[in-house]
Amino acid sequence: MEKGVGKHMGYIALLLAVLMLITLGCANGAGKVQELQGHWVDVNSKATLDISGNQFTFTHGEWQANCNFKLKTEDDMTYMINADGGNTEYFDFMTYIRVNEDGSLEASDMVLDGESHHYRFVRADKLDQEMAIQDLSKDAPKTIQSKEINTFSLSFKNEGGSYGLAPKWPNGSYSWEISLRDGQYNMRFRVMGPSYVVMNFDENVSPEYVAGLANLLAEQGISQYNGYHMKNNVHRHGYSLYVTYASKEKLRILAEGDAAAKCVFDIVPLLNYAAKQPLPDPY
Repeated sequence: MEKGVGKHMGYIALLLAVLMLITLGCANGAGKVQELQGHWVDVNSKATLDISGNQFTFTHGEWQANCNFKLKTEDDMTYMINADGGNTEYFDFMTYIRVNEDGSLEASDMVLDGESHHYRFVRADKLDQEMAIQDLSKDAPKTIQSKEINTFSLSFKNEGGSYGLAPKWPNGSYSWEISLRDGQYNMRFRVMGPSYVVMNFDENVSPEYVAGLANLLAEQGISQYNGYHMKNNVHRHGYSLYVTYASKEKLRILAEGDAAAKCVFDIVPLLNYAAKQPLPDPY
């Protein structure tokens, strides 16, 4: 008899524990929804988000959309997902909205063929902080002794003559890489449009060509910017220059967001040097 009572009491205790967890989860979910209430502004555009209960109004110019949402937690991340039915967690005009630990909300446009807009919603009183340029530079040697490159990587985006580029250079995202493998240098030079390849070169190059590039970097005095890293939270294409040398020396230059509006080194001579290889015409 006592064993049976004990067994039933165990079931009751387990049931109460489950109910407590469910109640706690609901309370936490309700608390998170409460934290999201109110007005939000997009760092990257004039779009706004106004959240009331489990609904939000998205406004961009004269266009508005009203959506119902629910919260989903996965791998310690919280998302605002579509609650209007259907087989997708996305909203009609943008992806689900990620709730970041820093208090911001992030999502992207639903674009099938092209480059989507990235939304970063913050409270209006945080906007100036988001726009402020942050100096994340590291103390690094400002001279490079070696002239023997192991790897080279330059990336940036050209939009109608960015960084002083001549009209012959097509618009798009540029990626120029050189790497040494098994005693042979390979060079990849690619320009990507929103959803297509504009230019693609992938060939082996001579050690003399790479040595000339090392000399150009030295002549331009680019190592004086080694360790440079500036950024803000505006979503736009940045630029980066990474070089490693046989001596284990490294060159690192990076700019993100509005800090990438101007480049601290001259990209034009570097591209002109890239053109010493038989780069194809843009597609």
